[in-house]
Amino acid sequence: MRNESKRNGIIIGALLITIALMTVGYAALATQLTISGTATAGDASWDISFLSINKNETLSTTDSVENSAPTATGTAATFDVTLPKPGSKIVYDIVVQNTGTIDATFKQLTGIDELNAAAPTEIKYSAVRLDSENGNVVNGTGDLLNTTGKNYFRVTIEWPANLTTTPTGNVSKTGTIYLDYEQKID
Repeated sequence: MRNESKRNGIIIGALLITIALMTVGYAALATQLTISGTATAGDASWDISFLSINKNETLSTTDSVENSAPTATGTAATFDVTLPKPGSKIVYDIVVQNTGTIDATFKQLTGIDELNAAAPTEIKYSAVRLDSENGNVVNGTGDLLNTTGKNYFRVTIEWPANLTTTPTGNVSKTGTIYLDYEQKID
């Protein structure tokens, strides 16, 4: 019985030591690491902006109307158009440039879903990225915009010909799309 009591004492002692070690280990891993210091980017600059937004007369219908010329601020472009009937559309060719010193990657184009949900819902926005050499549509993200490089996009605002409903009142639609870029990660 004495041996059994001694054995139990050793087991309890070992368990207490194990719990103590685990507590110290957890505390060491859970401690927040704080690094103090400064970092500079030197002469680095981030400057991605619209170089041009031009109406594509060949792809646009003659009855489409620009209520005002498209405007651009940073990587946001705003359009204001009137489309009178199903089948009407206006198409814009857009060039985005990087004049900064930091390489960037195209991430996504946003704002289109919100525009298409807004009234009049018959007028739909769509946008695609184009290959700079052949004008073909480029899918996905990760298109590198090198320093002093350019990306090409096409924005189409249309009243699809297969929609025969006519909205009551206004057939104009103003909206903004956003081109999201992030710093290139090697």
